[in-house]
Amino acid sequence: QQGTTAGKKGDNSMAALAVPGTSLQRVELERDEEGFVKAFHVDDTAGIKGFFEEFGFVVVENVFSQEQCDATIADIWGVVEGLTSNKCRRDDQDSWYDRYWALTGLPREGIVGEASLWTRTIMINRQTPALHAAYAAVYGEEALIVNHDRYGLFRPTQGEKGCSRARTIENLHLDMNPWEFCERRDSDAQTRLLASLKYRSPQDWIQENNYPGCAATGEVHVQALVNLRDNRHEDGGFWLVPHFREHVQEFVKSRPRRPGTFLIFSQDEEPALYMCAHRITARAGSAVLWDQRTLHGSKPNNSAVPRYAQFFKMVPVRYPAFTRERCERRRAAVLRACERAGIDPDGDLTSLGRRLFGIDQWDGAE
Repeated sequence: QQGTTAGKKGDNSMAALAVPGTSLQRVELERDEEGFVKAFHVDDTAGIKGFFEEFGFVVVENVFSQEQCDATIADIWGVVEGLTSNKCRRDDQDSWYDRYWALTGLPREGIVGEASLWTRTIMINRQTPALHAAYAAVYGEEALIVNHDRYGLFRPTQGEKGCSRARTIENLHLDMNPWEFCERRDSDAQTRLLASLKYRSPQDWIQENNYPGCAATGEVHVQALVNLRDNRHEDGGFWLVPHFREHVQEFVKSRPRRPGTFLIFSQDEEPALYMCAHRITARAGSAVLWDQRTLHGSKPNNSAVPRYAQFFKMVPVRYPAFTRERCERRRAAVLRACERAGIDPDGDLTSLGRRLFGIDQWDGAE
């Protein structure tokens, strides 16, 4: 079934809701009998592409195996225990709500790691063939570069062991500046900024994520996450506003300009946008990919089970920000990270992984 039949404008008053200053309206999304958003098999290239083009996001199932999900959850806890010197332990839920949890990264956002993470597991996951295939279906090309991001962990807030203090913030945000994106005539300034990254600081890997070119150049940038456990509505986690990317121009023209490349829009500011947002529920191992121009964020966990995820971004290597000098510095930094993580680039990384990491060039790439 093609993605273009997967959702429709609703007939009720909620669905007719429009966002002031734009022609954006709430749409309804198709869900299965268990409440999960419609997902596509990784081989259904046309379905993935069609749904993404219509809604600005897509869910692709079985990108990670169950064994891969379990190993990644174990790695998340290894990171947590390392960052807290074992004060917060996987086998002691009472310790999950200790003050030492503040050391895990960005607890109010449910992010593990203040900057990019470089464990063996998280790095090997970045070369997963099915994840690359999902991205290739969306972009329509295979020569991509993968980023180096972090994990997500939302602690339980309900049940005998849950704690309401662990609630993360509810938010909708953009990992970009939409005013700059819409108003710039070219991406030269961003290209110069990204070309200057030395990749000596962990923050450099986060900074490179938030500059998606500009509307005039026609670049598309796609972010993603993989759920590591079944993520139901009550578990909290990812949500977004379908179709927002088509209305970015209207949005920025009708709002005061704001600085920065990570912009949160509060419910008090934008109540209609919050009414248009949908929780994107998905099964374990499923990837959610979304256009970076899409307003997105998370809702807090309201269940007795944790929410686990790994975050990704891949972009075409042909984009002009990947200058030769930048790619060389980035390659050297990735090789240093492999050494620290105990990864043999020749033995542990596949041919696909070496190209996704920028260690080897894609055929035809200069």
